[in-house]
Amino acid sequence: MATDAYQQGKLAYQNNYPMSGCSYPVDSTLRAEWMRGWNEARNADPATGGSGERSGMMGDARKASHIDERHVRQS
Repeated sequence: MATDAYQQGKLAYQNNYPMSGCSYPVDSTLRAEWMRGWNEARNADPATGGSGERSGMMGDARKASHIDERHVRQS
């Protein structure tokens, strides 16, 4: 049975809302349901090709967030 939190998570993903934006308390059942909805929407998104990774801004942001990590490792 899907909860409101699950549906909210799906809608959040579909509207480009980041997973980190979930406002339910950590370790709560509602947060787990929200995350489940968000992840299922991501995995069903044809733009991810089943990989869960979107091209475009979200994917670029993830890549950009690791630029400094690569630089530190090479130093």
